[in-house]
Amino acid sequence: MVAVNGIHHVTAFADDPQENYDFFTDVLGLRFVKRTVRFDVPEKIYHLYYGDEMGTPGTVITYFPMTNMDMEEGLVGKGQMSSVGLTIPEGSVDYWTGRFDDHDVDYDVEERFGETAVAFTDPDGTPYELVTGESDIEPWDGGDVPTEHGIRGMHGVTVHSNDPAGTFDVLETMGWERIGRADHPQAGDRVRYRSTGSTPCADTVDVLIRPNAPQGVMGIGTYLHVAFQVENEWEQKQLSDELRENGYVTTSKKDRDYFQSRYITEPGGAVFEYATMGPGFEIDETPEEFGQELRVPDWLDVDVEQIDAMLPELRTS
Repeated sequence: MVAVNGIHHVTAFADDPQENYDFFTDVLGLRFVKRTVRFDVPEKIYHLYYGDEMGTPGTVITYFPMTNMDMEEGLVGKGQMSSVGLTIPEGSVDYWTGRFDDHDVDYDVEERFGETAVAFTDPDGTPYELVTGESDIEPWDGGDVPTEHGIRGMHGVTVHSNDPAGTFDVLETMGWERIGRADHPQAGDRVRYRSTGSTPCADTVDVLIRPNAPQGVMGIGTYLHVAFQVENEWEQKQLSDELRENGYVTTSKKDRDYFQSRYITEPGGAVFEYATMGPGFEIDETPEEFGQELRVPDWLDVDVEQIDAMLPELRTS
């Protein structure tokens, strides 16, 4: 069985790119890793990447700001990812709740699985949590969040499933293990799966079971997909074959420049991507240059300066 060691990245929809950038860099203290475009509509949509210093898989959050596309506001609900957890150290909850108070960010605090989760949303309503735990990832130290409290990559994601048994089966086909269940008296419950591979972070998927919740609607403020780590294209193909042998439909390989991708829509409705660990973000910029200029892959035959002039303004310094 191919090792699927953890989560690679997540991708969501935003409205205004400047508001998105300001929140993730100024409030959450993440690094702006890459500014590129959505390859199928490069003249209209950015693809923005945030993470740790190097954009390490397991730390990366990406966004499509849809200002130029008039996308409607979405609804977070069944049939999609419903939250992303970001790891913070034990003892940092008071720092972050204080920081959220200072920045007028609403939040709720919950205890589950022996962890503290501080739930909040980004400016477009996309749900996140800061979850206490351990991680080998070093926080980005280029912002004003003290390193002792900084975000240390992803903790995991929550999938609000239309078909929990089907979602369980896909995760188990990937080699992930069911490790626990947490019940909520009014809101249903969640079943936790964890990677059996070696990864410093981003190794958890919670499957949320709330049968009476509304159906999710894709749009601004919702997630597009969660991507999982595969080492290389050979392992990606092997995993694709295993999923197909178990009755799942996978896409052909897609060139995302910084990694190669394949996708499935799992039975619960969420889109799972399987992304290679390389070649990585250094193929077109040094780490010192990350995020400073618009980058477009060589195979996309466009005028970069013309595209840059057509996209919304984005101030990054």
